[in-house]
Amino acid sequence: MKKIFLSLVFFIVASSTFAQKYIPVIKTGSVLNFSIYLKNMGQNADLSLTVTSLNDPITMHWNVPGYGGGEFEMPVKSLENAKKTVLSPPTPDGVTKINTDETLMVLSKALYTEATSTKTFELNSIKYAIIPDTAVYKINDKVTDIFHAVSADKKSEIWVLNSPDYPIICQAKGVTKGIDFYLTSIKE
Repeated sequence: MKKIFLSLVFFIVASSTFAQKYIPVIKTGSVLNFSIYLKNMGQNADLSLTVTSLNDPITMHWNVPGYGGGEFEMPVKSLENAKKTVLSPPTPDGVTKINTDETLMVLSKALYTEATSTKTFELNSIKYAIIPDTAVYKINDKVTDIFHAVSADKKSEIWVLNSPDYPIICQAKGVTKGIDFYLTSIKE
C-alpha cells in the first residue's frame, strides 16, 4: 500500500511539472488589457485592445480610461512580415492605420519563425537574442508559454507569447519609443 501511495504522489508531482503552459487563442472578440508606462510623462495608464476583426485589415478597438478610444487598423501583411512594432498615443475617436512594415504589439509571423528557429531576430532595427528565463510569466493567473529576448546592448527586453498564429508582445522595455508595456490579462 505504501508503494502505491508513493507512486501516486510521484505521478501527481511529475504530471504537474510537465503540465502544458497556457497559450491564449486570439480571435474576434478577444480583449487584451495592458498596463503602459509613458516614459516622457512619467505616467502609467491602462490600455485595452478589443479585436473586432481578424480579416484584412485586422481591426482593434482601443480604450484608455480618461483619454479616449478609437480604432487601430493593421494590414494582414503586417502580421505576416513586418520588421517593426509601434505604439504611440493615437488620436481619440479616429482610426489609426498601421503601416505594412509595422505591427501593433505583436511580432510578425516571419520574425516569430526566425526567433524560434535561430534564437535571434531584429525588431525596430535592434538585434535581440533569446535568453533562458527561469521567471514564471502569468496571464490570467496561468503560467504562460513565452520567450524572453534581450538586445545586444541590454537596453531593450521583450517577452513574446509562444504562438505562431498571433505572437503577442506580452511585455516590452525599451522596444518602442517612449512607451513600455505589460500585458495584464486576456479575455479570449
